[in-house]
Amino acid sequence: MNNKSFTYQSITDLSELLKNKIISPVELTNHFLNKLENEGSDYNAVAHINRSSAITQAKEAEASIMKKKYLGRLHGIPFAAKDLLSTNDGSPTSWGAKPFVENVYNVESTVISNLKNSGAILCAKTSMVEFAGGMGYQQPDASAFGPGINPWNKSHWSGGSSSGSGSAVSAGLIPFAIGSETWGSILSPAANCGVTGLRPTFGVVSRYGSMVLSWTLDKIGPLAMSAKDTNIIIKHMMGKDEKDEYSIDNKFNSALKVPSDIKIGIPKNLNNNMQNEVTKNFESTMKILQSKYQIIEIDLPNMPISAATRTILSSEVSSAFENVFDKNIQSKLNAKETHYSVLATNTVLAKDYIKSLRIQNATNKEMNNLFENIDVIISPVKPTTASKIDENFRWASRKDFNEEHPTTLIGAIGNLIGLPAISIPNGFDQKGLPTSFQIMSNKHKDDLIIKLAEFIQDNTDWHNLHPN
Repeated sequence: MNNKSFTYQSITDLSELLKNKIISPVELTNHFLNKLENEGSDYNAVAHINRSSAITQAKEAEASIMKKKYLGRLHGIPFAAKDLLSTNDGSPTSWGAKPFVENVYNVESTVISNLKNSGAILCAKTSMVEFAGGMGYQQPDASAFGPGINPWNKSHWSGGSSSGSGSAVSAGLIPFAIGSETWGSILSPAANCGVTGLRPTFGVVSRYGSMVLSWTLDKIGPLAMSAKDTNIIIKHMMGKDEKDEYSIDNKFNSALKVPSDIKIGIPKNLNNNMQNEVTKNFESTMKILQSKYQIIEIDLPNMPISAATRTILSSEVSSAFENVFDKNIQSKLNAKETHYSVLATNTVLAKDYIKSLRIQNATNKEMNNLFENIDVIISPVKPTTASKIDENFRWASRKDFNEEHPTTLIGAIGNLIGLPAISIPNGFDQKGLPTSFQIMSNKHKDDLIIKLAEFIQDNTDWHNLHPN
């Protein structure tokens, strides 16, 4: 078989080739290691490659499969992980920050252990925005490895903070990658790069061994080529872990069938100040859903949700990175605005943090009430496609859209109270940049949003289109 044919194949198809011994895990792993090594720098996607460790894992997978000890769909499948997940193979874990590019932690994060125990093969660490953007940043180049480059248009950004994971999957450098999200860092690069990204329910994937940004907001999830692929991946990532105090069980049904009577909520005023192509492509997506499901216009909670999310994040960052601030390490970061972020981050008042926690609780109650009448909420992920690589993207996104725009508000709500969401592509703009939309539901409805995404992708072909 031509090795080029491995690129952009689904996990299901690759796993059939492996299970039936048409290809070997070593052959497949070498293919993707070569792509990561030869093309990773084209997109600033790769932080570190451990070829020796990957080949050892591949040989072990091959030996097991030859002995008919097949572990399932991920057995022999290469993957990459965001560079805030620690490993015990001698690879550095830099958190995207220049001062830490040689830091090695002799700890393997639970999510990587879970995937490796399922037979998946860790090939590389993907690049990321420094400290996952916890100190604030305005420019895409806020990373030790350079700005994440969008494979669809190299003059544009791949998104943060899981920039390398988005770029690597989109460019076909790896079948899937792990990212993390505190506020948009899985869905944003997935949307920018035209891949599928899943933010799971808070707590169902352990954060043990991961850099802490915010104890109450951090989530870990996959970026892949399709919803079907995320369905395979996430069930191997989940599981209660006593090493993570926020870890919870989840009743996930990968074979769930979407009920015919589900109700889909669409926020009011959604189309205000959105890029024309984003609006047009979203309306096309809704036509597919309207043919089968009931659509209901909804009001989102009227509270300062974005402000509350930011306050909780800033407060917890201040605690998580106290050592960084004390040693003035932030002054050595790429993003110049972060050199002074300690001044702002450490001035969050206790009363504002407590007030934000109350808003968090009130938001949770309001959303539970809302989900009594609907099953999911659907909207574009962002009002625009990816910003230019040399642009102050925060200004670019805020000059026309305020923080309470429905798409921004949905992201704040979802991350504030830990709701699952999935981003899938639904077209392109005039520059050839992907547009995407998200499906969000109540806690522990990860299987529902994945299956609804599968329905849309079964009726469209956007996820099967890839950069040249």
